[in-house]
Amino acid sequence: MCSTNRELLKAVVANLDEITRLSKAQAEARTKGEAALATQLDDQLDKTYAVKERSVGAWQQHVREHGC
Repeated sequence: MCSTNRELLKAVVANLDEITRLSKAQAEARTKGEAALATQLDDQLDKTYAVKERSVGAWQQHVREHGC
């Protein structure tokens, strides 16, 4: 695995970790009845998910092109 592959994969994992963090925070906000915060976190989740999808795509393309 080359350094570019490691960096791209690191970005994917970081985005997945952020999705997990935001999901837990949103669940907690919903449980506490904090609807406005839950909605804000939902918006952040949408944006983070889109970033994750782009990072996965970049990593997959690198793997296809370089075979590593």
